[in-house]
Amino acid sequence: MSQTQPLEGLRVIECAGWNGVLAGRLLAEGGADVVRVVSPAGDPLDREPPFFSGTNISIQSTFYNAAKRVVALDLASEPDRTRFLDLVAGADILIEDWPPPGPDVAAADLANANPALVRVSVTPMGQDGPRADWRVNDLVANALCGSAWVTGDAQSPPISGYGNQSCHTVGLYAAVVALAALRFVRASGRGVHVDLSAHEALVSCTEQVLMQWFFPNGTWRTPIARRQGSLHWSGAYEVYPARDGHGVMVTASLKLTEVLVPWLIECGAAQDLADRERYPDVIAMVKDLPYVMKVLREWVATWDGEELFYEGQRRHQPFGVVWNIQEAVERSPQIPARQYLYTADVSGVGPVQLPGRFFRTSADGPPPPPPARVEVGRIGWTPRPSRQTDAAGPNDAARPLEGVRILDFTHVLAGPFGTRVLADLGAEVIKVSSAKRSGGANSPDHPYYVCWNRNKLSVALDMTVPEARAVARDLALRSDVIIENFSAGVLQRWGLDRDSLAADHPGVTVISMGGMGQSGPWKDFVTYAPTIHALTGLTYLTNPEGTLTDGYGFSLTDHLSGLAAAVAALEGLEHRDRTGQGLAVDLAQYELGLGIMGPAIIDYLANGANPEPRGNRHPFDAWAPHGIYPCAGEDRWIAIAARGDDEWRRLAGMLEIDPGGPFATHVERVANWRELDRAIAERTRVMDPFELAERLQRAGVHAGPVQHAGDLAERDPQLAARDFFGSAVAERWGEYGLDKFPARFDGRRPPRYEGVHQVGQDTFDVLSRVLGYDDERIAELMALGALS
Repeated sequence: MSQTQPLEGLRVIECAGWNGVLAGRLLAEGGADVVRVVSPAGDPLDREPPFFSGTNISIQSTFYNAAKRVVALDLASEPDRTRFLDLVAGADILIEDWPPPGPDVAAADLANANPALVRVSVTPMGQDGPRADWRVNDLVANALCGSAWVTGDAQSPPISGYGNQSCHTVGLYAAVVALAALRFVRASGRGVHVDLSAHEALVSCTEQVLMQWFFPNGTWRTPIARRQGSLHWSGAYEVYPARDGHGVMVTASLKLTEVLVPWLIECGAAQDLADRERYPDVIAMVKDLPYVMKVLREWVATWDGEELFYEGQRRHQPFGVVWNIQEAVERSPQIPARQYLYTADVSGVGPVQLPGRFFRTSADGPPPPPPARVEVGRIGWTPRPSRQTDAAGPNDAARPLEGVRILDFTHVLAGPFGTRVLADLGAEVIKVSSAKRSGGANSPDHPYYVCWNRNKLSVALDMTVPEARAVARDLALRSDVIIENFSAGVLQRWGLDRDSLAADHPGVTVISMGGMGQSGPWKDFVTYAPTIHALTGLTYLTNPEGTLTDGYGFSLTDHLSGLAAAVAALEGLEHRDRTGQGLAVDLAQYELGLGIMGPAIIDYLANGANPEPRGNRHPFDAWAPHGIYPCAGEDRWIAIAARGDDEWRRLAGMLEIDPGGPFATHVERVANWRELDRAIAERTRVMDPFELAERLQRAGVHAGPVQHAGDLAERDPQLAARDFFGSAVAERWGEYGLDKFPARFDGRRPPRYEGVHQVGQDTFDVLSRVLGYDDERIAELMALGALS
């Protein structure tokens, strides 16, 4: 194994199911030695479908456990507990999902074995609170957090969303907090316990759900975000059917009057949009956005889907054709050009093509191999020696990134969300923007910007002015990490890429969050999250049976890309601290989107499976029932899932359904799913979803109400008990609501939530304090127009 990998030498123990398993994979991708500890009865993931054809080898286990070593220990037996504590003595990080109130191994025993351990407890609801013991799977998690509320069509049941997307969100968060806490431990010599609530993490990643609640007087005119198919909350993105049967995600959000309307006129399809008296400018069109989208819908129907996608991208429009899994893998030239897929020899299967890394760095080793089962005696760890403390490091476990400086060139959601996470954790984030680029959702006068840009300093630089670029370079040379999501090559043209900076600042890490990455035939394509969803199969599969044009109700991959950027930043700091060298990071949001579809992609590549939309049914029929059912009240719903005959019988007893007959076995429940769903819906439709969920949980059944923002803020007892919501103050907005960071460090959340700053509000302070510029130099820069 190369000695240059970002996390080389880091030792991680993973004792976790779905909520923690991706965190271990991410750290292993970075070069950490990750040991997954499972019961002698076997790894639960090994029993998760789908399986490689003709074998009992789980595709899910192969994907999520990549690059890990797996050992079997019985933590209830004294000899194996001792062996486990010996592992702990040599570890840096423990990721576990042991259910409250007590861990599988006592906290005191862990601390005695390793006083400098980072222990990340990632549980469905958090370590305390009235719902701490709730049974939650991906379906129920999405119902509880607000995701399902905004996904699907208003005339149909809410949709959970395809795949284990809740677990991807939580796994990324777990990797962030593990590496952040490690920085505090390295400085203090004292271990940290991180309590990460999956529920809180998911609530923080639902885009408009909380924004509309906190800012109800926006153009949406309602505090409760709507469920409206593929139509984005802004009203400017939607999937429409093309003439060849494909859906195409189109948008009126970018260069509407400069590019899109002239293109419509060119096609003879502009209708009244060509009337300059009715629509004298872009503002008039935006005010009549539903009509604009109607024109687009009718125009899309005259094209073939892929033809429109490619022509749109040629004109720098962020369109995306809705592909199924087979098309997503076979039709994309970007995948082979960037060698995203690789071949590995899976034990018991043979050579298999697998999806690549979630992001790439300049210090990557070979692709992650399949998991390896080993005996505990072959792990080879020795106890970690006591570390020398660093008085200059962070002194507050809840602000573990104090002293780290981030230069933030990002905009919209993905990048700003990632830098918000780092800022919440104590990093000094200097956001660079300009008056020219600060319109609409990129303005502190817009609630969208407010939600993602707290705790940041704002510097105004007009990067078209050479002197502004010189200031930016000075800031870059005094920063630990630079993050940007411009088109490919922009930072290089400004001389701010890692190659341009490394001679003067070898420790800097530069993260580029281009939609398609920094290379390949699609590198100049323009993308937003709905584009990524469409091209990776996520939109196609997040639909009711027989429907192709719904998809996720919010920008899921923007949130996940932001979290991945935070992980990459922390990997860069680890690599610098060990080698003196930062990293160049190529975080292609498209490849992250492919990554979260990993099991489905492998199932296609290995087994030829090309799934169709199935609504809320489990993608691989591991649970039955598995659905969202109507309840009493207007648009009220409950998510219910049962796995195995015992849980089904408990559920059937609570709902007074005959557990036998066509529902007697799992196989029969899967085969008769329509009748099963009807039988459940007949019972639930007269019941209160909150009361029913409580009763089912007490009976040991996975269930949860489908919550909207009002429920989260005013009715969710778990969020209230854990004090999840707070407020901040900003010049433009006064006091406004916010969601706090979804983890506690030794019992404390990150304490600072400073309201959004106006563009350029901190320019003088940063240039004088950080760069040492005097008043005369700053005045000269202002006169040149550089600071605007």
